[in-house]
Amino acid sequence: MNEPEWMKDPTLAGIDKAKLDFLQMMVFEGRKLSPKELLPFLMNITKRGKDNAVSFSREEMDAVVSVVRAHSTPEEIARMDKIMQVMNKKK
Repeated sequence: MNEPEWMKDPTLAGIDKAKLDFLQMMVFEGRKLSPKELLPFLMNITKRGKDNAVSFSREEMDAVVSVVRAHSTPEEIARMDKIMQVMNKKK
């Protein structure tokens, strides 16, 4: 499978490839979920990340979000904003 364009962005050069692969898997799996399915999916992804020792620093997350937004459609950006709102409420 070809590496998505967003993963080639030089801004992400300092982030472990395994972390980026994990994010790509999350994006691929979550792409067609309804809003009702989103929260359980995010909780499952969080658990999988912990089980696989995948975590992101605040700086890494900011870089990833910035790069992904730059490579996204307006609809994808709106979906990301909703996901970020849900994640911020969980904190």
